[in-house]
Amino acid sequence: MNKYMNTTTVRDVVKARGTRFSTVTFTKKDGTTRTINGLFRPSSKVIGNDKGRNMSKNMRNKGYVPIYSLSDKSWRYFHETAVFEIN
Repeated sequence: MNKYMNTTTVRDVVKARGTRFSTVTFTKKDGTTRTINGLFRPSSKVIGNDKGRNMSKNMRNKGYVPIYSLSDKSWRYFHETAVFEIN
């Protein structure tokens, strides 16, 4: 069975990655494993409205981490307690 990363470690790695590309492998709510390639903080400005910014803030307060998925060209979230690996 796979072991999840410590949530403090996940937060530290996300912060350290900054605007560099990252790959995250985690367990989704339905129990399946997913891998996302993307950016935690894109260097280009991503336009959003107040509703989107409020939703993002609420999700972060619940332990979810936003990542901009390059393949989906949209923001995705994963829970910080469900991460196997971040590169």
